[in-house]
Amino acid sequence: MKTSLITTLSFLILTLATQPLLGISSNSEPVLDIIGNKVKSTLEYKLIPVLDGAGGFSTHLGTNGQCPLDVIQLSSPSERGDNLRLLPYDNYKIVKVSTDVNLRFPVKVSVKPCNEEPLWKVDSYDDPLIVTGGIEGHPGAETLLNWFKIEKAGNFSYGGVYNIVHCPSVCLSCPRRCNKIGVSSKEGIRRLALVGDDEPALNVLFFPSEESSRLLQAANAISRFFEAAEAISMTA
Repeated sequence: MKTSLITTLSFLILTLATQPLLGISSNSEPVLDIIGNKVKSTLEYKLIPVLDGAGGFSTHLGTNGQCPLDVIQLSSPSERGDNLRLLPYDNYKIVKVSTDVNLRFPVKVSVKPCNEEPLWKVDSYDDPLIVTGGIEGHPGAETLLNWFKIEKAGNFSYGGVYNIVHCPSVCLSCPRRCNKIGVSSKEGIRRLALVGDDEPALNVLFFPSEESSRLLQAANAISRFFEAAEAISMTA
């Protein structure tokens, strides 16, 4: 009996040890900013888009002027948008690739008639726009729509370009979607939304907002370089 119990306990320990942790990839590596530093949950960042000729990210009244607020991409490259924080599900300081995170604008959104928490979420799987009003933390079934992952953009030789993906691991038994975030343009507003595999996804760089405006100009120049390189490759 004693031998059988030890064998059973050993099997359980081995099983748990080989299972991926909830919300995290077993081989995850840190997300890097444009300077090459690890992205941290304690800092704020500008998202700099690559290859789409548009600006940063902010909020706008939802369709038909309703709440919740939509997360949008500003149309002009000169518009830098709002800062963003990335908050891992386990409160870890370093943000890692393929790990569930909350995405949060630091300042509470207060646009009449809306007064919402500035946390990103998928509005619904039927209408997969990215909106505000999510709940921070509490990983599980009730917050499934609030979680995103940062994944390497596979079509760039430079390692600092990333996609934002909704593919939550905080509830493995829950029905879920796994889609990258792209842009849905309507009436001149570039709203963020989940997109299909055959649709273009956002490619972004992370720029630490505490750095100087001169460095931000350099980051924008890098973004334009990617656009020029892409245009050349398409005509070659």
